[in-house]
Amino acid sequence: MKNTKTIMFVLLAISWLVATSLRGLLIPLLAQFEIADSKVLGFNATTIFSFVLGVVLFFVLNRHQLVVFFTEQVIEELKKVTWPDKEDTVQSTIVVIGLTLFIATALGVYDYVWAEVTHMFLFVQG
Repeated sequence: MKNTKTIMFVLLAISWLVATSLRGLLIPLLAQFEIADSKVLGFNATTIFSFVLGVVLFFVLNRHQLVVFFTEQVIEELKKVTWPDKEDTVQSTIVVIGLTLFIATALGVYDYVWAEVTHMFLFVQG
């Protein structure tokens, strides 16, 4: 199996994201039901639960052959990608920012003109 360190890092990152997200969802849920997030050994119970879940998820993903195989295939495919060089990236970024500013300005002018037109015709006092 190639890319062992990269696969471990990816699976660890996935486990960390899931555990952190779960902790972020548990805290408001406990607050909604007015359940205190008690302290255990100086840590919040949600933190300990999320950490344990992350560790378990890491080991489950690490032992699952389809997950490891898929991750390895993704890494191999990403190695085949020809990434743009710095000059192409800068030029593309300038084009995107310029076009975004142009469209934002055009929509702002359009909005202002139509606001004035509708104000003239709808709010005529007489």
